[in-house]
Amino acid sequence: MAAPPPPAVALVKASLYVGDLDPQVTEMDLVKAFNIMGPLVSVRLCRDRLSQQSLRYGYINFFSPSDASKALACLNHTELKGKPMRVMWCQRDPLTRKTGVGNVFIKNLDPSITSARLEGIFCKFGTILSCKVAEERGKSKGFGFVQFASEDSSMAAVNSLHGTMLDGKEIYVSKFVKKNERKKAYEEPKFTNLYVKNLGEDVTEDTLREKFSEFGKVRNVLVMKDAEGKSKGFGFVNFESHEEAKTAVEALNGAVIGSEKLFVGKAQKKAERKELLKREYKEMTNSHIVKSKASNLYVKNLDVSIDDRKLEEHFSSFGKVTSAKVMRHDNGVHKGFGFVSFSTPDEAKKALDALHGTIFQGRSLYVAIAQPKEERNREMLSYYAQYPLPSFCSSDSDIFSSRFLQTYYSFPPFPMLNPVSSLHSHQPIMYQDYGKSKGEVYSYMPQSHQRNVFTYIPERSQQRSYMDYVYQHPMGYPNCSVAARELRNDLSTSWNKRSRSAAFFKQAVAKKAWAYV
Repeated sequence: MAAPPPPAVALVKASLYVGDLDPQVTEMDLVKAFNIMGPLVSVRLCRDRLSQQSLRYGYINFFSPSDASKALACLNHTELKGKPMRVMWCQRDPLTRKTGVGNVFIKNLDPSITSARLEGIFCKFGTILSCKVAEERGKSKGFGFVQFASEDSSMAAVNSLHGTMLDGKEIYVSKFVKKNERKKAYEEPKFTNLYVKNLGEDVTEDTLREKFSEFGKVRNVLVMKDAEGKSKGFGFVNFESHEEAKTAVEALNGAVIGSEKLFVGKAQKKAERKELLKREYKEMTNSHIVKSKASNLYVKNLDVSIDDRKLEEHFSSFGKVTSAKVMRHDNGVHKGFGFVSFSTPDEAKKALDALHGTIFQGRSLYVAIAQPKEERNREMLSYYAQYPLPSFCSSDSDIFSSRFLQTYYSFPPFPMLNPVSSLHSHQPIMYQDYGKSKGEVYSYMPQSHQRNVFTYIPERSQQRSYMDYVYQHPMGYPNCSVAARELRNDLSTSWNKRSRSAAFFKQAVAKKAWAYV
């Protein structure tokens, strides 16, 4: 008796994608909508990494493929919080999503045509993976898309439905063409003059004319020769029209005449060739950079027992791992995160889809595409330009400003029900006004902060807490450690001799800290 498939394989066959969600839909809403179809493994609502706002799509994982099929049949195009959902099988293969195989474009649709009705019209031509009518503010934009499981089904739909009437309007149905390909076809330059190289010594102008005349009317032919009258191995052929020249390039580039394989292409001036080579080199370099970025994964929430070898073994089932590194402090202490680099972006994407949120050594993994520090900082600055945080102090304070806070703290505000708790290691940080007037208390939850930096000072540990704050300055100023030592020396005496008032201590520390900033 054959062994049952491993859970990871079964999960792929029982995973659904749900899109076009209302922004107010939560994970709990998805659970309530889908668990009536069968037991769920997990529900994931995708959110923006910075703002935590819903991206309006998610993934539903069932234990049983039959339950997933039932959910697809019953819940596709049904409303959740007043907006129809689009449910489809989760496509784990990035190639299928990106190539657009079986994708059909339909336009000139009547506003009354919905996604559900469009799918009912096209479903007779084959299995439909996805069907959507484009909308803006709840109203149809008059076009849509249908993706079939096979190219044959999509071509059958195009041949049968193109030019037919639907609710009094003649619809346009064609194979979907990507925007960059449409733009490229639109901007393609016209040419009639061709450059031909790798010509044998026995190839004459008459030979070229005879060969190229098969594709249209040739105006003239020229084979370049040296001073002795010998062929230089290249020449030019000029056609009557651009279409004829283009057909000749497609047919004869790489063809063999005599013993040589020809190169046939558009004749270009020297400046055009240089510009083309420069552009191709830049595109090649950019694609290499993008590919290397997309192949590198960031993995956090690792158990302290995980080393480089275990991390590589865990990810190696999804492709060739070129490197796996668990990050540690200088003293060897585990930082709880690491990086895994694959040979291709597709392998990295498969690992991300399969392992994000899964349990590894008792901990739930967070897996994402790795971002350079500069790119993360740009995103943070862009975000806080739109959503500034409140200042440390009131407007009449001369110690700290709102600019100071926005520059040094990189996490958005999240109000907490229980802002102060000594029971949790990752408790919210408290910010309190130390200005001339009494301020308010704000609570925030840190995100991706490696240090617990506190400006809230408990009454019993004010001296030590504030010196720690100066020492652990988030911008890492080189003089902060000097400031901490001087404060320790200056204030240890003052603290014993003078009044133990908190006001004196706060004023002294603030002045000393500001002097070093």
